[in-house]
Amino acid sequence: MRTRACLIVLLCLLSALPVPAADPPTDRPLSLQECIDYALKQHSSVLSAEKDVIASQAGLRSAIAGFLPRITVGSDFTGSGSTTGGINDSDNGTRSLIGVEETLWDGGRIQTSIRQARASNVATQADYELTKQERILSVTTAYFTALLTKRLAGIAAQSVAESEGQRELIQARIDEGDAARVDIYPVEVQLANAKLNKLQADNDVRVAMSVLRNAIGFDRGPEMSLVDVEEPTNDIGSMDECLTSAMSSRPEITRSNAQLDSSRAGLSLAKLQALPVLSVGAGYDRALGGLDYDSQWSVGVGVSMSIFDGGAIAAGIDSAKARTDSAILGNDQLGKDVTTEVEEAYLNLTNAFERLAASKPNVELAKTNLEVAREKYRQQLAIPLEIVTAQVSYADAQASHAQALYDCYVARAQLDKAMGKRGY
Repeated sequence: MRTRACLIVLLCLLSALPVPAADPPTDRPLSLQECIDYALKQHSSVLSAEKDVIASQAGLRSAIAGFLPRITVGSDFTGSGSTTGGINDSDNGTRSLIGVEETLWDGGRIQTSIRQARASNVATQADYELTKQERILSVTTAYFTALLTKRLAGIAAQSVAESEGQRELIQARIDEGDAARVDIYPVEVQLANAKLNKLQADNDVRVAMSVLRNAIGFDRGPEMSLVDVEEPTNDIGSMDECLTSAMSSRPEITRSNAQLDSSRAGLSLAKLQALPVLSVGAGYDRALGGLDYDSQWSVGVGVSMSIFDGGAIAAGIDSAKARTDSAILGNDQLGKDVTTEVEEAYLNLTNAFERLAASKPNVELAKTNLEVAREKYRQQLAIPLEIVTAQVSYADAQASHAQALYDCYVARAQLDKAMGKRGY
């Protein structure tokens, strides 16, 4: 028996320990949806918000319990004796009973408390939804930032390889006596700059991967492999459609409305304190043994009113009214803030698609310009500086295209959050 009890205690202690975060798979690249799923299951911010919901639901159940009957069971033993050693048997014995009590009316206080608890529960649920949306945006931003840094690191490595190839070409012409020694200096400078850029780009990848792991909730570990994306389709709705979605779906608005309702309930409760309180209660007791009756019932009606409390009730009403007014003002400002956020996200997404459309042909033009510069140099119709300039322009065009590509996805995620979309 003792061994079994120890095992039960040990299992309880183990179940109370925090569950370690799952490690990402290393045998395949992770998609964005997988990263989001991991984050929603194990990130501390989401888990904490989930616990707040559980606590809020328990508070609502506690408030509702005020309307439910209260059942009690009692038992006591009484014994008495005299100083002469005698025992008075008539005063000894065990008395047991079961009782039921119910508050029929308390002036509306229980209803108001339930209203407050229900509003608090709605607000907590909205906070939970907001936490998940914020986590999705954080993971999405970190995911595409990591992809961008990897793309830029690839462009930097390509620039190093191109500069090394150009240096070999010029060095061959110098060795053949077809070019001056000074021709190699611009390319040497470009190669050095390209190597520096690659070092920075490689470090940016490591930093971005670390940020992504933290956004998901993973512990420190090796660099993850990610699934890259294709160019997105430009299927943005109208601004009015986005605003309508935001006003009906944003959890902040739901939370603000719930907080306003809670403030109004608090004001009603504060005003009730200044009124006469009519309370009605009923009870029923059933004797189980040792009592001189089988059962009894009771009904109680009472009226109470505070005559003087030093101004506490009036101060409570003033405080509740001020909180309600503050909630009304905050609710009004929130609508304006949401409108601005949606407009900003919408314009950023529109701009990202415009930059993406403009950057794509620019990459092709820059690539063609570099090829022409190289061919002109081979035919001794250009100087090395023209190749260096064309090479830098090509790398910049590639970087701009990559930036616009991933900006589209990030801006889309920002607009989805601004609209209150639940992308999970």
